[in-house]
Amino acid sequence: MWKLMTDNAITQEERAILSEFILKEDRLSQGDTVKEFENKWSEWLGCKYSVFVNSGSSANLLLVHAVLSKKGNAHELYVKPNRWAAQACTWSTTVSPILQGLAGAHDCLYLTDVDLNDFSPDLRQLEDFIVNDGINYLFLTHLLGFPALSQELLDLCEKHDVFILEDCCEAHGATFQGRRVGTFGVGSTFSFYYGHHMTTIEGGMVCTNDEEIYHKLLLLRSHGLLRELPPRERKKQELSSVDPAFCFVSDGYNLRNTELHAKLGIMQLKGLDTSIEHRNKIFNVFLNNLNPDKYKTDFKTEGCSNFSLPLLVKDPYQIKDVKKILTGLEVEHRPCIAGNLNYHPLVQNQKFKIPSFAQCSDYNADKIHRDCVYIGNHKDVTEDDVITVCKALGEIT
Repeated sequence: MWKLMTDNAITQEERAILSEFILKEDRLSQGDTVKEFENKWSEWLGCKYSVFVNSGSSANLLLVHAVLSKKGNAHELYVKPNRWAAQACTWSTTVSPILQGLAGAHDCLYLTDVDLNDFSPDLRQLEDFIVNDGINYLFLTHLLGFPALSQELLDLCEKHDVFILEDCCEAHGATFQGRRVGTFGVGSTFSFYYGHHMTTIEGGMVCTNDEEIYHKLLLLRSHGLLRELPPRERKKQELSSVDPAFCFVSDGYNLRNTELHAKLGIMQLKGLDTSIEHRNKIFNVFLNNLNPDKYKTDFKTEGCSNFSLPLLVKDPYQIKDVKKILTGLEVEHRPCIAGNLNYHPLVQNQKFKIPSFAQCSDYNADKIHRDCVYIGNHKDVTEDDVITVCKALGEIT
């Protein structure tokens, strides 16, 4: 059985260390080990601040909330509509916090079509939304490990004062212009779910270089409690009338993670670069052995940190045969991300403005929705596995 996720994401050595950690440590809720993991992650990524939370989805929620709460935007939020763009092919919890934050009559979310070469936003359509519809936030997802950035996109957003948020939950270690994705926008998110490049079982990270956003993230993660802030900032906001240990200075949630998960994260981080190297090696074998007459193989691979292996058929009538062959070979497969979100009730049932299919012209997103599945890429996948499957898929007539 070739599974989407490995059963061996956590080694026996790591399990033994975690067992010893539980037996020795008095405190397992958020503490010094969480902080150590955050610091090591910031160093690896190349950012100033990281905040460890209980999932990548929670990371998205906190980042959207924190960016909208940024003091520099406060006045503008009353004057300008809250207008967002994201790719039509992404995960539900990328757009969910955006939808939850739409409040005004002119607030909206625009879902762009995608480039089939790297699943990035269709730039002509994105520019049209920015110039003509006043988009001021772009939640950019680096799908399947492809860096979705381009200099043209960065220049476009800078010219029109569009804030970029990066969803890197499937793209740990992907790069653009020599920098890791997650360091280009006002903030970024990562997931450490069991099937991703590294795991804390469940977990996520929010990253930023903006100190104000960092402080807001700390508050949002833990009830809005003053005591979560760094000492100097905490002192500035203390009130004589309220116990500083139990002073709520902000709205907030409880999205903290634990010392145990952080301990695992620290161990897994040591092997992350090796994991990325293996994934990219398998991806290259996959592309080199797929039949280019029947499947898309000319993806933009520069800077990629492959998450999974996409099978995008050129003949839409062959997708059923692809699924049948994969099932027969016991290769687990699934739709590519979630297909086109425009077809999901999550989007269709929204009361806030979302442009129609005709306006968005989701040709490529529709093709992914109909004609693409993906299979897993992880430490258990071998070159021989890939060659065997590619050979069987090439025999489809």
